[in-house]
Amino acid sequence: MKSFLASLSLLLCATLASAADFDWKTRFPQGLVDDAGKAVDITTLKNKTVAVYCSAHWCPPCRVFTPQLVKFANANKTKLAVVFISSDKDEAQMFAYMKETKMPWPAVPFKSAGGSAIKREQGVSGIPTLLVYGKDGQLLTKNGRDLPGLEKLLGK
Repeated sequence: MKSFLASLSLLLCATLASAADFDWKTRFPQGLVDDAGKAVDITTLKNKTVAVYCSAHWCPPCRVFTPQLVKFANANKTKLAVVFISSDKDEAQMFAYMKETKMPWPAVPFKSAGGSAIKREQGVSGIPTLLVYGKDGQLLTKNGRDLPGLEKLLGK
């Protein structure tokens, strides 16, 4: 019985240790880019809650929510990282939207497989959508647009 409990304890510790070091490269295999298309180090997501923001320049509700999210993300940048997945018509519109709204976060490359996989996996059918993942890479909520609720998730 003691050896079983010891083994179970070691397994639990290993699981918790590996969960804390979630590798976001598995979600975003094509990496991340800034508003000029330059590569962004994916380790900036490490040990943070990650909000995946599905949005587009042409979407009126997105254009209302984005400034609120920019303000919220800037106020919580030590705990929260945001990644943009664009539903724009082309890459130029994606970068223009990022610059215009001063998004302080990176994006997945336009129409990347990683971005498409997350949207498909989570059943994203409308925008804006804010998917929130814990430090372990597990989905916490699909309702991240509830910023007071998100603030509670961050422990404020």
